[in-house]
Parts: sequence; C-alpha cells; structure tokens
Amino acid sequence: MTTPCHDVGAYVLGAPTSPRALVQHAGLLNAYADGEIEDEREAYLSHFAFGPEMQAHYAANRHSVAEFAGPCWCRWLVLDIDRADLVDALADARQLVRFIGRRYRELEGDVPVYFSGNRGFHVLVELAHNPPPAVGFQHVARALAEQLAAGAGVGIDTGIYDVNHLVRLPNTKHPKTGLFKRRIEFDALFALDVPGIRAAAQHPAGDGIPAADACPELLPGDWLAAARDTARATEARAARREANAGAADARAPRYFVDFLRFGVDEGERHQTLFRCAAWLTEQGAPPSLAAALLTEPGCDMGLSPRDVDRQIACGIEHATRQRAAVAPEAELGPDRGDAWEHPLDRLGAVDPVAAPADRGPA
Repeated sequence: MTTPCHDVGAYVLGAPTSPRALVQHAGLLNAYADGEIEDEREAYLSHFAFGPEMQAHYAANRHSVAEFAGPCWCRWLVLDIDRADLVDALADARQLVRFIGRRYRELEGDVPVYFSGNRGFHVLVELAHNPPPAVGFQHVARALAEQLAAGAGVGIDTGIYDVNHLVRLPNTKHPKTGLFKRRIEFDALFALDVPGIRAAAQHPAGDGIPAADACPELLPGDWLAAARDTARATEARAARREANAGAADARAPRYFVDFLRFGVDEGERHQTLFRCAAWLTEQGAPPSLAAALLTEPGCDMGLSPRDVDRQIACGIEHATRQRAAVAPEAELGPDRGDAWEHPLDRLGAVDPVAAPADRGPA
C-alpha cells in the first residue's frame, strides 16, 4: 500500500539533535521493526513520508528539513501516550486500544502497540484506506487522532503531528532507561503489569508491524470528517484575521497580536514565538510573564512543550543580549559574552520528539 512517490523519510541515528539524512521511509521502518538492523543506538524516523519536494527542499537548504511546507503522507498514524507514571500510561493505552477495536472492528486485537522504552506507548493506526499525499495531510492526521483519543477519553501528545516530527524507531534503546522500544502483543498488553512490560523491553524483538487484513469500514468516513473539520478550522481562522484586519493595538506589533488571537501558519511558528518572546522582553516583561502569555498559545499551535520552552527562552536571551550591546554596563552574568546562535539556524536539529523538558525523548 506504500505510495511510491512519497517514500522519503528523515532519519536520525543517535540523539534527536544529530543531523538528518533522507532515506527510504518504508524500507528503513520495516528493517528496524523486523530486527534486520541490529544497531541498538537510539534512532529516529520522521512520522510522515515525503516526495521529491522534500528532496529538493533538503538540497536547497543545506541538508535541512526545517520549514518544509510541501505535501506529506503516512501509512501508520501514531498516537503517543506519555505519562509521568507508566501505570497511568498503560491504563490509557489499553483504553485507547479497546476503543479503536470497537470503532474499527476489522482491527480488533490487531492494533500495533509499542512501549516507548520510557514512560509511554505508541498506538499505531494503519491508514488502510490509503488517503493521497497532500499539503496539510498532517493536520488531517492530527484531527483524526484527536477524534479517536477523545472517543476513548484519553489524552495524547499532539506535537507529534508536526510535519517534521521524529518518532523513535522500533527495537532501539532509550538512552536514559536502557530499555528498548518494542512491540507489545495485544494479549500481553492486557496481561502484563508495568514490571512485566519493562522486563519484556530488556531485549529487542524483530516481530515486524502487523498490517491490517482489510480496511476498516468506518475509517474512510472518519478521515473525511477529520478533513472537513480541518478545513473549517482553517477557514474560520482566516475569516477572523480578515475581520480583525487593522484592529490591532498600535502599541503592539501585528505578529504579536495575531499570534495571540489566531495562531500562525506552519512554517512560521518557531520564528514567531521567538519574536514574541523577544518583544515582550524588550518591553520589560519578566521571563515568567513571557512564559505565562506564550506557552499555551505555542502548544495550541502544535509545537511540543519542549520546543515552546526553547523558543521562548531563546527569544528572551536574544533580547537580553541586544540590551547588553546597547548598555554594556548592565549586569548580565558571567556567561553572557558568548556568541549567540539564532534558534532558526538550528531548526533542522531541533528535538522534534514532543516532550516536556524534564522527560527527554519519547
């Protein structure tokens, strides 16, 4: 069922901040899942697959995937459950799998589930109806995932639906716990307790990703409903922007007001969040106020909490350094003389594994 023209993936071997290489998405994913690649180091692959547009973008942007805005696609939609306590994550993963099995009877007992190796689970839904690649495909994927999670009554990490998000590959070792990301069979998911799950993850398992025998009858309709919801949300945001054109407070820059009122389009999120944090700091706002104003809107746009925290911190630091250049006598601390690096220079290496700063890669 792979879409041949959209089988380009972004691959990272090592920490998520390592350079990304373009690879054959389906082939590499299956090789890791089947145990054909025995390198146990942490490794990641983009959630979404791309076509020649990504290859051209990568070549033209110094081997960076940052700010790519072309079409994408995926075969496996990942629903990421991550909790502070693995007991809670296991309970929610079971609840989500039960709901998916009830919603899509054809998948009952066959929904692939992976223990992440740390504090969560990845529940996979095969898009067996093979929706075509498209610009904005990731937004429809997020809407479908949110519908399924809401039906199950569980929360999921929505930052995973960023177009360039990376997902830890099967049978690779988590750097903090030393446990492997491995698939948990349906019966084992409901039979094992947390110590049992962790014991199973002491070793990799090359058991592949089981494909659906048939396309669930309700899946194409659910995808279309998600696409309609996504289109309505986009149209509503555009209408609000048009209706409020020229109504911004003259004392605040347009990008700041638009960010708080409407959000921003993909491709502009990191930069705009950075600029907003810098502007607030320039106006004398303390870091706590900047974080309080910008964190929730930043997460609502689909950025991971870790990315939001990083862009806010970088914006604050940039504005602080700029003030120091004007008033060098200001007391800025012992490490303020280092060369500052613009965060947009590092977007290709930003850790896209959506996670709060205290939890590390998924």
